[in-house]
Amino acid sequence: MKYNFDKISNRRHTSSEKWDVKDNELPMWVADMDFMVMPEIQEAIINAAKDGSYGYSYPTKEVFEAYQYWWKSRHDLDINIDSMIFVTGVVAALDSLVRALTKENENVLILSPVYNNFFTVVTSNNRNLIISNLIYKDDNFYIDYEDVEQKIKENNVKLFIFCNPHNPIGKIWSKAEIQKVYDITKRYHVQMISDEIHCDIVEPHCHYVPALSVADDIITCLSPSKVFNLAGMHSALTVVNDKQLKERIQKAFYHDDIGEISYFAVPSTITAFTKGAEFVDELNEYLLKNKNYIKDYIKNNLPHVKLVSGQATYLLWLDISYYNMPSDVFAKKLREETGLYINDGLHYGPNGGNFIRMNIATNLENVKDGMNRLNNFLKGK
Repeated sequence: MKYNFDKISNRRHTSSEKWDVKDNELPMWVADMDFMVMPEIQEAIINAAKDGSYGYSYPTKEVFEAYQYWWKSRHDLDINIDSMIFVTGVVAALDSLVRALTKENENVLILSPVYNNFFTVVTSNNRNLIISNLIYKDDNFYIDYEDVEQKIKENNVKLFIFCNPHNPIGKIWSKAEIQKVYDITKRYHVQMISDEIHCDIVEPHCHYVPALSVADDIITCLSPSKVFNLAGMHSALTVVNDKQLKERIQKAFYHDDIGEISYFAVPSTITAFTKGAEFVDELNEYLLKNKNYIKDYIKNNLPHVKLVSGQATYLLWLDISYYNMPSDVFAKKLREETGLYINDGLHYGPNGGNFIRMNIATNLENVKDGMNRLNNFLKGK
């Protein structure tokens, strides 16, 4: 491998949110990778830092061209630069989009379990949250299309926020699945938004389906922050193909002050999307190695834990229903007794109570440590 994923940075006792833990604790929770940033990105940032002046910046044409190049070369999707709106982050975009596209007390639909901020961007803006639970069957999750349609009809839903690939279950939605749920929203004049922040973190030889390849009126949120671990750079994009709608959303982003790019986001974004293909390929190979180790470990040591069969994200969704312990209690005791810090499933919806989420974007040594801690916790339970 060109890139060394066994080497990770020591972020203890720094301003790292993930590693703000006790010395004996192992954090495998928030979606933040431990791997060293791609050296080419680090070099681009260092070169930019040499300028010695870090004032206001703007997203240059090269930033938009980098996004355009990546989605064409990586995902065979043509995105018009005129449809792109720069934004500081996907969550910031979703928060602003909810306000721009709905009124207070109108209804917004999400699928559960799902990334916890999908809940908060709705409720914190005084919109009504409508939840359609995914169907869990044979260690996999499926959209309940009948329930989606019923919820939309009964509640006069105005907006649908979709996660593609899906966090926390790690599912790559097929084109047919996206098409089917889109057709329902279209039938009832519901605007669909697709959060695709995890789209490049997929098992080798697997490919995610961009929602825009299904329908060009799906508002789509993109970012290099997960796959290149650049969340601190605050670089993201919202793609809106309808000209009038784009102008409306752009005004909303401007009003919310979330459209100003940081100085270092310019070189890091351009470098990631123009030079990052080999890095991403090797990253996905390494993550698969971690995942396969965990699969074997569970098979040999934890027969009562089930790994949900997702092929995307570096977040594992583990079924702990056998232990008859609510996931928030499970996660709390696990951390107290072993120092292993993971996310409880209730964080992602009421139907997540039998699951925990584990971040495996760390070196194999930490993965082994984490599984041993989990095993020690479950002994005798």
